[in-house]
Amino acid sequence: MSNQWLYKYSVQLKMTVAFLTLCILSVTVMALFSHNYYSRAVQKDFTMISKEATTRLNYHMEFYFKQMTKSLSTLITDAEIQKFLVDNREYSPSEKQGIEKKLQSYFSLNYSEIQVMFLVSKDNQVVSLYDYANGAEEIIKGQPWYSLPNQDTLQVVQTHRIQQGMSNGIPVISLIVPIIGIDGMANIGKLVVELQLSEIDRTFNKSTLGTSGEFFIVSSDDVIVYHPNQDWLGLPRSQTSLSNIDLNQKEEVTVQNWQNKKMLVSSSQSTITNWQIVSFVPFEEMAGGLNAARNSTVYALIIILLLIIALVPKLSHHFVEPIVQLSRLMQKVSKGDFQTRALAAAGRDEVQQLNRNFNKMVTQLDDLVTTVTDLSLKEAHIRLQQKDAFIQALQNQINPHLLYNTLDIMKSIAYLEEAPLLEKMALNLGEIYRYTANIQGVEVTLKDELNHLTKYLEITHIRFPDSFESKLYVNEKFLDCRIVKLSLQPIVENAVKYAIERQGGDGGIFVSAYDVEDDLMIEIADNGPGIPEERLLRLQETLSRITANVQNEYVKEQSLGLANVHARLVLHYGERYGLRIHSFAGKGTVVSVLIPRNS
Repeated sequence: MSNQWLYKYSVQLKMTVAFLTLCILSVTVMALFSHNYYSRAVQKDFTMISKEATTRLNYHMEFYFKQMTKSLSTLITDAEIQKFLVDNREYSPSEKQGIEKKLQSYFSLNYSEIQVMFLVSKDNQVVSLYDYANGAEEIIKGQPWYSLPNQDTLQVVQTHRIQQGMSNGIPVISLIVPIIGIDGMANIGKLVVELQLSEIDRTFNKSTLGTSGEFFIVSSDDVIVYHPNQDWLGLPRSQTSLSNIDLNQKEEVTVQNWQNKKMLVSSSQSTITNWQIVSFVPFEEMAGGLNAARNSTVYALIIILLLIIALVPKLSHHFVEPIVQLSRLMQKVSKGDFQTRALAAAGRDEVQQLNRNFNKMVTQLDDLVTTVTDLSLKEAHIRLQQKDAFIQALQNQINPHLLYNTLDIMKSIAYLEEAPLLEKMALNLGEIYRYTANIQGVEVTLKDELNHLTKYLEITHIRFPDSFESKLYVNEKFLDCRIVKLSLQPIVENAVKYAIERQGGDGGIFVSAYDVEDDLMIEIADNGPGIPEERLLRLQETLSRITANVQNEYVKEQSLGLANVHARLVLHYGERYGLRIHSFAGKGTVVSVLIPRNS
């Protein structure tokens, strides 16, 4: 039923939609594969380009620092500077001025990007290009390199700002050059060179990635060492919009979102500074081939859709028209024209096979209608015979009235003659005959069936007043259940005949009921001698045979014995219901009646 809506539309429309869907899916899959392939190719190309660029920048920056260090060798080996560093005394301002002049001389003759220089002894005496007035000493102590321990290797301090006539300060990086004594070859101090970023800026400006790709440098403490945006220099990356770029990826190149753009991100680490040079460029700028492939896919999809819309309706009409013609022929057949035939050509074409099968079907229908007409006439005759038999059965019902009246007379005589047992027997026997002769309905309630059974058991108690025993263990909740009429009394009568009478009335019959899931199980048990094994096997085979072929076997079982009861239960409720017989030699027999619990 869930696909019922599909039948509201024509086959032609459904074929067109199916072709469109199939083509769209095919093109989509192709586009996805192309996108994935080109994306990997773009990342591979970017890996090579960015790796080459960052390696070159790293090399240039490291070369620049090394050259700067070499150029300082003349200055740091000067005798006056060496003497200042090894003397363990406090220098006067006039003495420091001589050293300052040497620093100024180097400053004026060499690199223009040097902002300031500091000569620091082991006992933290400082000579610099700064004027010590106006708290310059406090400014020096606030520099990030001031508290660093002396080392024998070059150190580079990340970008920071020095206050020198500018409100925001000047961004610089610090080169800490160790000074080794000429005599003892021991570390006697350090020279700190504060460099502006002009040389690094020129180097990075010469290297480009696409039209809007950028490079920036991040220190090991995640502070921005270099970026084209001067306002970010020296700031923690977390305080800028670069904070959402993940630099901890294990892949060489990653695709990340930055400012609503997909960016290719790559990084390389410097061996001297341990800084990361990060390159990032918009994905679209590197994905020219991907865009071309995507546009080609869109154009191909549009062309395919136009072709489908133009050609599929015509092609589908060619295939659908024979089916439409066959549908018209079926309408004629539905109106009773069984002489209609479809044109069928030889071959393996499915439509022609359908036409041939249609012709066979119409021929068979014509024969079937003729046969059904004949059978209908025969059935009408049978129904007339059944009606006559039913009328005869109603007439035969009149005959037991003589028996009922006779039993009433016997009951009255027994009452007058003061014979209560005879009176009770006549009363129960009359009720039993009335219950048996009533042909209204196949089913009765379990309560009515047990009332009928009770009357029969009372007669049996009169026959065997001293030794016979009977008990009914049926819960009231089962009394409204429906059961085929005269299902229990024949079983009990069979138990009286074969278990009680053979023992001279010495025995008992016990009836119980319990539910089994959605079914009701009624058990009739006796404590007689049991059924001989050979007869028990025959009975069980008979019941199995009736279950397997109840229509034919029921005709053979016209008595009101166990087989008849089982056949009527199977006919009315189905094969899983009916009787089950279990007998135990010298102990008794149990007959189980399984019926559906319908109340």
